[in-house]
Amino acid sequence: MSDLSARTDHSSAPDPLGSVYLRLVAEESIPQEARGQFSYLQPLATDLLKGIALDTPDNVRVLDDRDVALVEWGTLAAAARRNLLSAPVNYDTAELPGGAILHILGHPESVFAASKVLAFEEAVRAAGGPQIPDEGVLLVVPNRHNLVFYPLADQHVAEAANGLAQFGQGAYEDGPGRLSPRVFWWRAGVLTSITRFDQESRTMRISPPEELMTTMRRLAGMAD
Repeated sequence: MSDLSARTDHSSAPDPLGSVYLRLVAEESIPQEARGQFSYLQPLATDLLKGIALDTPDNVRVLDDRDVALVEWGTLAAAARRNLLSAPVNYDTAELPGGAILHILGHPESVFAASKVLAFEEAVRAAGGPQIPDEGVLLVVPNRHNLVFYPLADQHVAEAANGLAQFGQGAYEDGPGRLSPRVFWWRAGVLTSITRFDQESRTMRISPPEELMTTMRRLAGMAD
């Protein structure tokens, strides 16, 4: 019997819907041969999927198709989002040498800190973070414990982008629970990778789409 099917047991057991969470899933963590068992996972951005996890005293596991079929999808998704927003997270800032301020949602013991990107604006507001501008933010989710972002609102955008890229790569390589080394642009709920890999040199570079590049130039005080 799946852990979720316990909801039909009218004993005094805790409601398993209290233990489901929206979860950021690294695409590389789902073996190719198992993809058919997780067809409900939604592509979010390059390298990343949106799923639901069950947090039990023994482990945290991503639900598969058989699990999610046990509960009406709207009920399951609403509970998972509500629980994600209530998961504890610390809010902090870090100032780079040139003056760029990076904002951090993190928790060393929470496996859901990075997953807060799935309810980003509400999660930032609940943690006491800054207002999110219309232009959005640049962010990294290198591992499950860290979501680091920079609001697109001042002239330090180039330093912030480089700082995020360096942190994202380092934290991804260090792990544990790695997700992606990429820098993403978040705007109005849409997450877009702005990192490009050079296969020959095996290096990464920031390559924003033209719309974001225009915003970054304006913020930096450069002519369009």
